Amino acid sequence: MTTQVQQATALPRALFEHACSLRERCAWEQIASLTDKLPPDLDRTWLPAADEVAFALGQLGRHREAIDLLLRACAVEGAWRRASALAYQHYAWAMALQRPGKGRIEGDRETIRKGFRRWIEEALRLRPDSIKDLYRLGVFEAQVESRHDAAALRALMKAIEHYVGLPDGERERRGDLRKVYLKALYAAARSALRLGRVKLARKLSFACIREDKETDHVAPVHKLHLAARVCLASGELDHAERAARVALDGKGPARRDYLFGLLSDIALKRNDASAAVAWIDTHVPPHRRDASLWRRLGDAHREAGDAQRAAAAWDNALKKDRCGRHLTLVRLGELYLEQGQLGRAEDAFRKAVDFCKSRYMRDDPRALAGLGRALQARGKAAEADRIRARLAKARPRDDQLEDPIEPDTEVA
Repeated sequence: MTTQVQQATALPRALFEHACSLRERCAWEQIASLTDKLPPDLDRTWLPAADEVAFALGQLGRHREAIDLLLRACAVEGAWRRASALAYQHYAWAMALQRPGKGRIEGDRETIRKGFRRWIEEALRLRPDSIKDLYRLGVFEAQVESRHDAAALRALMKAIEHYVGLPDGERERRGDLRKVYLKALYAAARSALRLGRVKLARKLSFACIREDKETDHVAPVHKLHLAARVCLASGELDHAERAARVALDGKGPARRDYLFGLLSDIALKRNDASAAVAWIDTHVPPHRRDASLWRRLGDAHREAGDAQRAAAAWDNALKKDRCGRHLTLVRLGELYLEQGQLGRAEDAFRKAVDFCKSRYMRDDPRALAGLGRALQARGKAAEADRIRARLAKARPRDDQLEDPIEPDTEVA
């Protein structure tokens, strides 16, 4: 009987050991090909090999297959490790869908979102102090769930707290957790800034720069960009400009145009509209300007007193924008109000209100306030009163941090 048991367990053990040796070389395709070696009905002896194959499938972007395999393994033996792995696969899938330029990843966003919620809740129920799970929950709230920054910050601060609370020996041994910790500092600073908690954002951002100096788990260009944003928000304009200029030469993705938008913002804070225009006009050719840069250029032209060029820049922003159209439409609405073009102002504000409601399922207070003013000016007092009542219920929201968010680099 003992011999039969040994023979029955030899193959799954050998498959697991083979997968581990391939993982050391990041040979994901070869590990994924071991799927055919797994039996249709798994038992506990096959679970270690199944876990390795599922991870490799996820690394290849084959998240649906990875999830199906993990669900089969979970049916045999549920555990924190598999709940966390299932949450990770849904998380990685959701993040991949936000980066369509990196291969054709398909999937139903709502199904993926619900899957992540289901399994991250289970993982944190089983291990509430899991640093990686808390980090992923925070990034998911901030990036996949359209800036749920209050919830994101809570999760990320817990991840940071648990890492800091680890025994010294474990922190030294677990380099993988240090990487998560450093990325959590960056992500938490970003959410804190968007929530208007500038002092906390400054503390976290500077801690990330200081503690990640030797490893650069967060690209220097991103760390410096965020620090510059924090300094701009706190009124430290010299520090903000210095950080933005250094970021231009910092290591990281080659795309840097958004930094010229930041330098334009800093110039505007200094009431130097001509410099604000020049940062974008001189350094970013029109064909490379995204909606955010066109919007900033319009702001600079308006501050310089050139309403015609401001409107033209904002029109260009609308042609390229998918996510921030309400921000541009509000600007146009305010310009039309100043010019006495009340019908065009009402139309712009109404479109801004409708876009924000349909895209983000919330009201934009600035769009509602502008629409109320336009309606009042046009003699539509009853409708203006209804809009003001709606405005009173709208939550203030900071959408001024318009630069692209750094795509998350997953930590396994």
